[in-house]
Amino acid sequence: WGAAEPLSHYAVQAPGGEVGTQAAMKDALRYSFFHWGISAWSIYAIVALALAYFKFRKNAPGLISATLYPILGKHSKGPLGQLIDIIAVFATVIGVATTLGLGAQQINGGLTYLFGVPNNFGIQFTIIVIVTILFMLSAMSGLDKGIQLLSNVNIYVAGVLLVLTLILG
Repeated sequence: WGAAEPLSHYAVQAPGGEVGTQAAMKDALRYSFFHWGISAWSIYAIVALALAYFKFRKNAPGLISATLYPILGKHSKGPLGQLIDIIAVFATVIGVATTLGLGAQQINGGLTYLFGVPNNFGIQFTIIVIVTILFMLSAMSGLDKGIQLLSNVNIYVAGVLLVLTLILG
């Protein structure tokens, strides 16, 4: 959705504006930056800082329930804490699944546009399987090998895209 949201705002302008104009383009990007920029990052940072604080300063387990210990007390280590952790895991799984599904649709759309690959569930399922296998291989190989390799490849790809953008416009 991060890539599609500006296009959606551009195609369906906010009240008082015209669709498809320069002003609509600017407004579309403003809305997207508002939704995906510092305001969203600040919410993620609060959760990350709470987890990091309790993990590294209080030597607590890296669980969402551990961050609620000052509020819930001993209940954060009982059934209520387990329920909180289950909900957190469920929300994370749903978020990752949604991202993977939407990403597969976007990749399939790009392949259709560039190479005429059919845009259907079978192709999207294949993309999901390939991405899942690559993720599993990366996770199994650990930080020193797999994820470091992915980081290095990502930097090279970003560099190539930067150079191509500078040269080709």
